[in-house]
Amino acid sequence: MSLFTILTRAEIEGLVSFRDAIEAVEQAFQDLARGEASLFPVIRERIDPYGGYFGVKAGYLKTRGCLGYKGGGFWASNREKSLAGHQSVILLYDPETGIPRAALDGNYITVIRTGAVGALAARHLARRNSRIAAVIGAGVQGAIQLDGLREALPIEEVRCFDLNPDSSRALTARASALGLRAVSAMSPREAVEGADVVVTATPSFQHILEDAWIARGTHISAFGADTRGKQELDPRLLGRARLVADYLPQSREIGEFQHAFREGIVDGVHAELGEILNGWKPGRETEDQVTVFDATGIALQDLAVAARALAAAEAAGVGTKVALA
Repeated sequence: MSLFTILTRAEIEGLVSFRDAIEAVEQAFQDLARGEASLFPVIRERIDPYGGYFGVKAGYLKTRGCLGYKGGGFWASNREKSLAGHQSVILLYDPETGIPRAALDGNYITVIRTGAVGALAARHLARRNSRIAAVIGAGVQGAIQLDGLREALPIEEVRCFDLNPDSSRALTARASALGLRAVSAMSPREAVEGADVVVTATPSFQHILEDAWIARGTHISAFGADTRGKQELDPRLLGRARLVADYLPQSREIGEFQHAFREGIVDGVHAELGEILNGWKPGRETEDQVTVFDATGIALQDLAVAARALAAAEAAGVGTKVALA
C-alpha cells in the first residue's frame, strides 16, 4: 500500500535551505529549456466577493520524476485579517502510476522559489558590481528578493518603498540588521533613481515606475504581474531594454510584458531564463544595457523545490504518513 506524505511549513523550512531552492530552481529552468519538462495551461480567476485570485499551475519534470501542481492564490484583504495574502498547497503525483504522493505547504515554497529565481536573474542580468538596490513592495516577497540579491551581488545599500509605510519601515529595519545601509524612500522615484538593481513586487494594475527614472545599466526584476491587467513598469521602458522572460507564453499573456506586446512596443524577447542558464544565449553583455526580467512564476519552480523537500523528508523520516485508500 502506498502512503501519502503531508509536509507542514515548519517541516519544509527544516528540510530545504534558500541555497537548496536556488539550485533546484536553476535545474528546473535548464530542464524546461532542454525540452525535458512540460508546463500545462494556467488557471487564474478572480474570486468575488472576496477580492481574491485563485489559480492552478501544473507541470512535469520528466527526468526528475516529478509531476504535480500548486493550487492557491492571493487575497490582498487577508492583511486586514492578520493572515498571509498568499495561500496555497502543492500536490505531487507518481508520474508512472498517477498515485498521489504528497501534499506540501505552498506558502513557504512560493516565497523561497521566487526569491531563488530573483537571485538567478540578478546573477546573470545585473552588473556584477551592483551595490545599490531598490525594492518596491516591501512585503514578504520584498524581503526574500533582497535575500536573493545579496546571494548574487555585493549589495551594500537598499532603498525600500511600499504604499504601507509600516511595511517599508519593517524591511528597512531588517536590511539594517543585516548590515546594509537602508532607507525608507518617500516615493518609487526616490527609491530607484541611482539604483543599480531594482525589484518590483507589488499587486499593481498600473505602472509605478516611469521610463525616465531608469538610468542606463540598471537591471529590473519585475515580480508583481502574474494576472491579466497587472502592471508595474512603463511599457516605454521595455522598448529600450534587453528583455528576459521566465516563460514567454505566460509573460505575453499574464506577465509584465503583456502590455508592451499588446501596444506593439515589443514583438519578442532576448531570451527565456533557461536559455541563459544553459549558456545558449548571453545575459548582460555591456555595462550600459538596461535589462528587465519578467517573473510570472512557473509551476516547475514550485515542483522542483517540493520534490527536493519530499526527498529530504523521506531520507530523514519526516512528515505525516496517511493511507488514502
